[in-house]
Amino acid sequence: MLGHIANAARTCTKYVFECFQISRTKSNMAACGSVQPEKLDASNIDAVLDKYDTFLLDCDGVLWRTDHFTPIPGIAAAIHALRQLGKRLLFVTNNSLHAREMYMDKFKQLPGFEAEIDDIFSVAYASALYLKHIAAVNKMVYVIGSTGMAHELDNLGILNTGIGPDPDPVSHNPDILRKIPLHPDVQAVLVGFDEYINYTKLYKAVSYLTNVECFYVATNDLEMGVLIGPGKKQPVTGALVASVSAASKRQPIVIGKPHKYIFDCILTRNPNITKERTVIIGDSLKADIGFAKTLGIDSILVLTGVSKLEHIHRNQNSSNSLSRTLVPNYYIPSVADFSQLLCTT
Repeated sequence: MLGHIANAARTCTKYVFECFQISRTKSNMAACGSVQPEKLDASNIDAVLDKYDTFLLDCDGVLWRTDHFTPIPGIAAAIHALRQLGKRLLFVTNNSLHAREMYMDKFKQLPGFEAEIDDIFSVAYASALYLKHIAAVNKMVYVIGSTGMAHELDNLGILNTGIGPDPDPVSHNPDILRKIPLHPDVQAVLVGFDEYINYTKLYKAVSYLTNVECFYVATNDLEMGVLIGPGKKQPVTGALVASVSAASKRQPIVIGKPHKYIFDCILTRNPNITKERTVIIGDSLKADIGFAKTLGIDSILVLTGVSKLEHIHRNQNSSNSLSRTLVPNYYIPSVADFSQLLCTT
């Protein structure tokens, strides 16, 4: 009899423990923000579209391929279909090389593509908006960056210097460095992608940042380098930002996705946007879906760019709690599918 009681007790204890484990697993999944993404199709497209007034669309990998020039068939028709429904479409990109006019030229190469320049929020433009309207900079900005960034600063009347090859000598000699003139009125340092980066530019940026009242702003910092071929890796903006940050021992305000500041800049031009009725469409789990999670808005992943379904599954099963949050609410093979789905409903 005592043996039967002991066995029953052990069975009961095992059952309670298993129930506890299941409950704890479910609790952990909820705490990590685990999402089961839903595929957009004819059965749910109307209900999903009814939820949102504003669509924030990435560009590279969404409107065209990640090589920046290969078109994705059907994109213009999808943009037209969404606009016909009265949706507000804004184009949000982390590419700091170009001013908005370049994107307008690119849009015009897609027959039937509808957009206005005020619909475009590149990090070059958003950084200028931040410096003008949020940081309220009214003096000189030292720029490690592109002509596109300088163009956006010029358009907002922000004085800037540093674009292009640096005219001063490159040297590690402190005596020579001390003789290099620094502008007396630099109020901010802005760092983006700069193909002319060198030691002198880094010296100037870090020197300006010794003034604790000097703003330090970066266009984006997500990517450090990209493979461009076998055994070939190109340093990109994050590497430049990291070098300035390491030498200055300061951390920048980062404008681009997945950080929140590009959305703050969007609100300076579109103050009636409500986050609850906004969705971001992008191809990158780290940048676009991460941006959505930062803001607390919904997201749709397209499979025409960086991230694929296997990357979603990998994040869902990751041991890293941050990775487990980088899962979209919805996914769709391509933005072009919107027009096809709308024709079937």
